[in-house]
Amino acid sequence: MQHYDVIVIGGGGAGLMCALTAGQRGRRVTLLEHNARVGLKIAISGGGRCNFTNLLATPENYISGNPRFCASALARFTPQDFIALVEKHKIPYHEKTLGQLFCDGSAQQVIDLLLSEMRQGGVELHLSTKVERIEKTPEGFVLHLSGGDDMQCRSLVIATGGKSIPKMGASDFGYRAAAQFGLGIVPTRPALVRVA
Repeated sequence: MQHYDVIVIGGGGAGLMCALTAGQRGRRVTLLEHNARVGLKIAISGGGRCNFTNLLATPENYISGNPRFCASALARFTPQDFIALVEKHKIPYHEKTLGQLFCDGSAQQVIDLLLSEMRQGGVELHLSTKVERIEKTPEGFVLHLSGGDDMQCRSLVIATGGKSIPKMGASDFGYRAAAQFGLGIVPTRPALVRVA
């Protein structure tokens, strides 16, 4: 059985950022993605050019049951922090209306940036890997994978997103895992809404 400090389930934007951050902090990390590629929603964002941040993002732009969380998250990693990563990787970008920043080229450049940063942190990546079952142990968690393999970790992050685009592999996996461990689930509602 393979042992890790951290296993991240889900290869979208949140999972990739989590894995690279943990890896760059010296943790032994692996990321599991059930699709054959990571970043599928990133690839289609911004019409294929990835609206990777917004200069005007503030906690007031988010609806949350815990408004302090947005303030804390945006203070710890600002739009300027991500812009610095984009510039480090020499990705040309431009600003559109209302502070929206887009790649001049393709959204794939942002996916490649995230994968490069993961490699720098020594993160292992397992594609086309489905988690069949999660088991809590005194040492952390054991994950039983498709194909009969098992992995063990001290910390588990489930970053599988919601059920928004089933054609791209979105599922209720995260909701089922939360229910398995007795975590409260906030009723879902649209996250992106047009303001009149």
